Amino acid sequence: MSRILRHRLEYIALSVLKWVANALPEGVSRSVGAVLGGIVGYVWQSRRAIAIGNIRRAFDQSAGRVDPEAVAKETFRHLGRTAFEILRLGRTRREDLLRRIDGGEAAKWLEWANRQGQGALLVSGHFGNWELLGAWIRAMGYPIDFVVKPVRNPLVDRLYNDCRAAMDVGIIHTQVATKGIIRSLQAKRFVAILADQYAGTEGINVEFFGRPASTPRGPAALALKFGCPLMSGVLERLDGGRFLAHVDGPVDCSPTGDNEADVRAITQELARRLEAHIRRTPAQWLWTHRRWRD
Repeated sequence: MSRILRHRLEYIALSVLKWVANALPEGVSRSVGAVLGGIVGYVWQSRRAIAIGNIRRAFDQSAGRVDPEAVAKETFRHLGRTAFEILRLGRTRREDLLRRIDGGEAAKWLEWANRQGQGALLVSGHFGNWELLGAWIRAMGYPIDFVVKPVRNPLVDRLYNDCRAAMDVGIIHTQVATKGIIRSLQAKRFVAILADQYAGTEGINVEFFGRPASTPRGPAALALKFGCPLMSGVLERLDGGRFLAHVDGPVDCSPTGDNEADVRAITQELARRLEAHIRRTPAQWLWTHRRWRD
């Protein structure tokens, strides 16, 4: 099968799912997404094996508190729900987001960062519903851009970006990330970065679930260079289609004179914060990614 044909078929399949997600009532749509996610987890054995292996290595099995297979199964169901929610962004109203998402302390930290007048970096991960987190921040009245890595299929990439644009969330492609982030910060906008995937040789090794993991150094380096607020946050799924927004307080980015040590310390703190959220609700993180490779 040619690449062009494969891309078109993928786009058609995703377009059909988008139509289904938007045609059904919200709760039914979310349930259908969970069922389809569970089927994908059953069929896609290689990814299920990666998820189970990651969970086993991350948690102390002697404590008996985590069942890797059960967490992996729920992870796929959660991803199905999340996918259908993202596909519905185009018809999601600002009032609905504010009603379904409990801002709590998160709203206070967003207001604090906005008052600094320097823009702000918000580091998150593939936890809960990360796309809704950006949409909620925009619904709260703050301009925000997401740093996104284009998917290989340009048709699918455009479909996802259309969903983001429907919520007035800006997009910064990873190919021009540094320039785009600088422009956004100069415009006093929030910039959201997902920094929880394997970063290869360009990343910096920090401890994540007790094991070294190559992690993007960009957020720490940018915060040190520009002196803008650096915070972390996630959107945790609750029952009944509701969410709880977590925005942790700013990370201390005071330079010590040793830039490499500062980048490592800040990145380690960001990893620690994300790990704490994952430990609270393990099935809401993307265990299917090969996070540890060295």
